[in-house]
Amino acid sequence: MTTPTRDRVAAVLRHALAGAAAANGWSGTDAVPVEVEVPKDPAHGDYATSVALRLAKPLRRSPREIAAAIAAHVPREAPVASVEVAGGGFVNVRLDDAWLRAQVLEIAREADAYGRSERLAGTRIQVEFISANPTGPLTVANARGGPLGDVLANVLAFAGADVEREYYVEDRTAQVKRFGISLAVRYRQLFGERIDLPLDGYQGDYVGDIAARIKELHGGRFRDLSLEDQGAAFVPMAMDWMVADAQRVTAKLGIRFDSWFRQSSFIESGYLARTIDALRRKGVVVERDGVVFFETPEAVALRREGDEGWVLVDAAGEAKYLATDIAYHRLCLEERGVDLKLDVWGANTQYHVAQMKLVLPLLGIDAARFEVLLYQYVRFLKEGVLTRMGRRTGQFLLLEDVLDAVGADVARFFLLQRGADAPLDFDFELAVQHSNDNPVYYVQYAHARIASIFRTAAERGVAPDGGDVRLLVAPAERDLIRLCLRLPELLDEIVAHRGVHLLTVYALELAGAFHGFYRDHRVVSDDAALSKARLGLVRAVQVTLRQTLGLLGVSAPESM
Repeated sequence: MTTPTRDRVAAVLRHALAGAAAANGWSGTDAVPVEVEVPKDPAHGDYATSVALRLAKPLRRSPREIAAAIAAHVPREAPVASVEVAGGGFVNVRLDDAWLRAQVLEIAREADAYGRSERLAGTRIQVEFISANPTGPLTVANARGGPLGDVLANVLAFAGADVEREYYVEDRTAQVKRFGISLAVRYRQLFGERIDLPLDGYQGDYVGDIAARIKELHGGRFRDLSLEDQGAAFVPMAMDWMVADAQRVTAKLGIRFDSWFRQSSFIESGYLARTIDALRRKGVVVERDGVVFFETPEAVALRREGDEGWVLVDAAGEAKYLATDIAYHRLCLEERGVDLKLDVWGANTQYHVAQMKLVLPLLGIDAARFEVLLYQYVRFLKEGVLTRMGRRTGQFLLLEDVLDAVGADVARFFLLQRGADAPLDFDFELAVQHSNDNPVYYVQYAHARIASIFRTAAERGVAPDGGDVRLLVAPAERDLIRLCLRLPELLDEIVAHRGVHLLTVYALELAGAFHGFYRDHRVVSDDAALSKARLGLVRAVQVTLRQTLGLLGVSAPESM
C-alpha cells in the first residue's frame, strides 16, 4: 500500500504545528486541518500549506508569525529538505533530492500495488450505471455512463472498498409494456395480419427481428391470445434476450457487471408494496381520485410547475418510476447490506435526485448513503467515419457501432476526457487515427516505447536492477519522479470528488513528460552506470503508466 507524498508532508507539518502550539501556548490548533497542495508555480516548492492563514483569526496572530513558528519546528530530514515562509503566510516545502530519487526504487518495488490504499477498507459500495431501458439495444445515449461508472468502481476498489457493479434491469415499466405490444404487433404481421404499430410503439427493425425469433421458436402458439396477452407473454423472453445482448456489448466495452438486478424481483416479492405501506405509515402518502401521491410540504415546494404531485401509483394501480426507484434503493441500502449506493445518471435526472434525497431519510436511510454522479451527454461528431451506419436503429446510433469503428480503448479514453458535468464532443475522425494526435495512441505509445527500451537493454545485457539513483540529477529526471509520485495523490482526490476524468489528464501529462525525456536523454548508452539508473527511472514510469491505464480500463501494449 502506498502512502501519498502529500500525506507524508502533511504529517510533518501537523507535527510541526503541534510543536509550535506547545512552545507558544496556542490552543485549538488541532481543530484546523493542515491541508497541503502542489503550488502552481514550481518556484514555490514541491508542496505548500495555507494553514497559518486559517489560524490567524482564532490565534490572533499574523499569518506570517504563525507560519514562521511552524517552519521553525519542521525537522530538516527526509522527505523534507527545506521550508520557507512566503507571501502572506504560506509555508512552502521542498523535497529532499536523495529521498526523491530513492522513490524510483520504491515504485518499482511496489509494482502492481503502487497507488493502492486501504482508505475505504471495510466499506461496501454499489456502483450502478448504464442501466438503460431494456426495450432496445444499447445506444450511444448511454455510452458515457459506462466508462464513468466502471472507472469510478476501479478507483474505489483500488482504495480498498468492496465494490459491486450493478446493472438495474427495469423490466416492469410502462415502456416495457409498450415494447411487448410492439412485439405482438410485429408477430401478428408475420402471419399476414394487417395491423399497425401504435403511435407510441417501438419502431426499430430490431423489434421485428425479435418477433421473428419468437415465431421461429414457437410458431403460431400465441396466435389466439389477445394483443395484450401476447405482449405479456413475449416480454419475459425479450427481456432475457435484451439483457444477454447488453451483457455482450458491455463486455465489448470492457465492463463486467457483478449483478444484473431485475426490477420484477422486488415487485413480485411484495417489497414494493411494503415500501409504499412504510411511507403510508409515515403519513406522507395521500390519495386523490384513485391516484397515490407522495406528499410533504417540502415535496410541494419542490414540485415543478404544472405537476399535479409526485405520483407513486396511478389510477390504474400501476406503480410509477418514483415508487419503484424508492423501493429499489431502500432494498439495496437496507436489505442488501450496501453502505453507499453510488448511481451514475444522465444530467436530465437532476429533479429525480432531489426527490430521492427527500424521500429516503423518511424511511430511516441517511441521505449521505445515496450519491449520484450526474453526467452531461455526448455529441458524436463526424459520424460519416463509421462504415456500418446501416446498423442504425430508428434515429439512434448503436454503441456497438462505435466500438466496432474505434475499439474499446479509444471509446473509453475519449468518453473520459472531460469532467462528467461538462458536455463532451467525441470526434470520430480523430478517434480512428493512429498518430500522436490521437490521445489514446499517444499514451499507449509511451508504454510501448518503454517496453522497446527494455528489449534493447536486454539485447545489450543491461538490467535496471542495482542502478545508482544518485546519478539521476537532470531536471527532467526529477520531474518524472515527481510526476510518478502524483498518482497516489490523484487517486485520493478522485475518491473524494469522483473526478475520474483526471486520470486521462494525468496519463497524457505523464506520457508527454516521458516522450520529452526520451527525446532529450539517451536511456541505454555507453555509460553503463547511467544506463542502469535511467532504466530504473523508466521502470518507475512504466509501473505508474500501467497502473493509470489499468484503472482507465485501457490496454498497455508492449509494441505498436
